Amino acid sequence: MKFELVDRQGYIPDLNYGSAGKELACFVPADYPFEQLSYNNGEGEVRIDGHTWHFFFTQEGVGIKLIDGVVSLKEAEKMLQAIKTHIWGENHQQVQIFIAGITPK
Repeated sequence: MKFELVDRQGYIPDLNYGSAGKELACFVPADYPFEQLSYNNGEGEVRIDGHTWHFFFTQEGVGIKLIDGVVSLKEAEKMLQAIKTHIWGENHQQVQIFIAGITPK
């Protein structure tokens, strides 16, 4: 399952990467304890509650992909809303959440 958080104006705030080994804290809200599995050039994988998530940048925003584990759409939506608020803030209304897929050829 792959999601994208996209600001209609193309705005992504400056991200404050965490300390070494926790750089991806800029993506993960404080109330989600996580273990960072990998990090490279601002992107990487974390484990949250037994699920592996990959955070990356897309042409239009922030991508989030569930690599390992199963979550309901409701659980994913709750987490995505928390990530959106964590990155863009409580009052920023321009960010849309998409379920992303591959365009068929």
